[in-house]
Amino acid sequence: MASTVAVLPWTALVHVHPPRFFLWATLYCAVWNALSWNALGEEGRSRLAPRRVDLLWGVALAGVLYVGSRAVLWALCGGFSEVLCKPLMDIYATFGTGSLGAALALALVIAPAEELFWRGVVQQALRPRLGRGGGALVAAVLSSLVLLIFREPLLALAAFPTSLAWGLLAEWRRSLAASWVSHSLWDVLIVILLPAV
Repeated sequence: MASTVAVLPWTALVHVHPPRFFLWATLYCAVWNALSWNALGEEGRSRLAPRRVDLLWGVALAGVLYVGSRAVLWALCGGFSEVLCKPLMDIYATFGTGSLGAALALALVIAPAEELFWRGVVQQALRPRLGRGGGALVAAVLSSLVLLIFREPLLALAAFPTSLAWGLLAEWRRSLAASWVSHSLWDVLIVILLPAV
């Protein structure tokens, strides 16, 4: 229950984006990781054991999602329309620091916290009632809805397809390590190393 409640202050922190955001985000997500780790239990934690093939699938999916994200952003900011240009510039002005510290925070603490919660705790709770695919779909919808509640439509738009892809990968590989690697790498690529603007 505590890890579920923790998603709301986390999303509020993303929305407010205080000075030194990555420091505060790292501290908060370290606690959220611990809460979700505890909520997973032994069955959920067993899905964290890394297997080489799962890690490779995670890397491959991160690449596919990055290329897809760039294509959508190009189409909606310069390619066919300008509709996303201003919100996209605002997001990059807010989050795109390009620093090593931010990259490490995203890869090692922030993305893992989101994975442990959404693909771990939430999908584990939904799986018995909705099956593997249904649990992944509902978890993706919920992750977007939380962002919409906090008036983050662009992040919600990005969250649905990426969350669904990571959820399906986690269910297919029966591995949180696969989605963790994919999410971490995608975050670093899209926010730090190779932003779309």
